This record gives sequence, structure tokens and C-alpha cells, in this order.
Amino acid sequence: MKEKAPGKTLLKVVGIIMVVFGVLSFLTNLVNFAMLGTIGEGEMGELFEQTITASGITVEAYQMSVYITAAGSLLNTVIGIIGIVNCNKIQKAGICFVCGIILILWQLGNDAYSAISAGVNVVSIISMIAGLILPLLYFWGALKNRQAMLDGKAQ
Repeated sequence: MKEKAPGKTLLKVVGIIMVVFGVLSFLTNLVNFAMLGTIGEGEMGELFEQTITASGITVEAYQMSVYITAAGSLLNTVIGIIGIVNCNKIQKAGICFVCGIILILWQLGNDAYSAISAGVNVVSIISMIAGLILPLLYFWGALKNRQAMLDGKAQ
């Protein structure tokens, strides 16, 4: 008899959303990588550098945000795929559980970095809460599957 995976729907739906957002974010971030390549190169690079400096952003901070965004995009895409592939396999609940923890820690790290670098206000608090929704739902689905796996082993 096949064990039921109570977290299947959560893992599958959240995984699909994460893959879509991750791929779109990475594709959008390719423009930022292209802009990084122009820094210090000709008129376009000077104009771009002046623009970001005028907005109060250092070139180093811009570079860091581009790299962090790319890493987050790839992380979300890979973990989303793991959730989709393993959503109905309670014996794989452990890997989804760990991935859920990684997602939550990544989001909290990003929130801490944003709070330190840009400060905290009402909009940033709302953004922090919204940013935790998908990682928490993913973790919840993984937790439900993990509990089903542990219950199955106990019987």
C-alpha cells in the first residue's frame, strides 16, 4: 500500500510558483549582469555609474545585490524543482524539510541584510512578512510529509 503524502499539494504548488519566480528573476537579473559589465567601460558605463551613485547606491552595493539576487533565483528554482519532484514521496520528506529550512534561513538573512543596509520601515516590514510566505508554506508541506513518514515508521 502506498503511503499518502499530506504535504503533496503545498509542496507542488509552492514549488511551481518558486520555479516560475526563480526563472523570471534570473532572466531579469541577466540585465543587471549586463549593466555590471558596462561599469567603467565608455560613456554608457560612466553614465550608469553616475546614475546609481546619484541614487545613493555604491557600485559595490549594486554588485552585491546583483549576486545575491542571482543566488536567490537559482536557490528558489532548484529547491522548487526538488519540492515538485518529491512532493508525493514521503520517504524523501527529509530533503524537502532541509530545503524548507534553507529557504527560511535565506529569506531571514536577506531580510537582515536589507534592514542593516536600508533600514526598517513599514514597507520593509510588509516586504519581510510577504517574503516569508512561500518558504513557510514549503516548509509546512515538507513538515506534513515528514510527520507522515515518521508516523509510518512508528507503526
